[in-house]
Amino acid sequence: MKHFVLVFGLMMFAVPALGQTTLVKTTGDELAEAKSSIEKGNAQWSEGWFKRDPKMVSLIFAEDGVQLTLSGKVVKGRQQIMERLKTAMDGAGPGVKVTVTTVNVWVDGDIAYEAGKYKYEYVEKGKPGVDEGRYVTAWKKQKDGSWKLAMDMAVPPDK
Repeated sequence: MKHFVLVFGLMMFAVPALGQTTLVKTTGDELAEAKSSIEKGNAQWSEGWFKRDPKMVSLIFAEDGVQLTLSGKVVKGRQQIMERLKTAMDGAGPGVKVTVTTVNVWVDGDIAYEAGKYKYEYVEKGKPGVDEGRYVTAWKKQKDGSWKLAMDMAVPPDK
């Protein structure tokens, strides 16, 4: 019985310790810097779509950035992302209006995680269309101090 009590007592202290995570304290300046960079990147995204400029949009991504599509495809690298953007832009008429709304940002070291909402308003084959939903991104701080998209993922809609 003493053995059981001793083992049980040790488990009471050891098991919770195994599940603990280290909290990274982010300064207000780091968070503000990340949010500002993300805001600029999102504005560039919207402007690039309006101008039908896939290169402008793809330059937001890190060289090794990825896009995770709703269809399950993983698009790897800035060049492939630019080609995918070009195809998408060619399918829409001019003047696509994109609204990107950041809902939350978390910073952990050199990674900023963003959750938000998007809305695309466009004309396709003469008919107006709207595509809206939610997204999650990961922005990585680069060696030069800039922030680039490392991962962009549209969140599937609720069923």
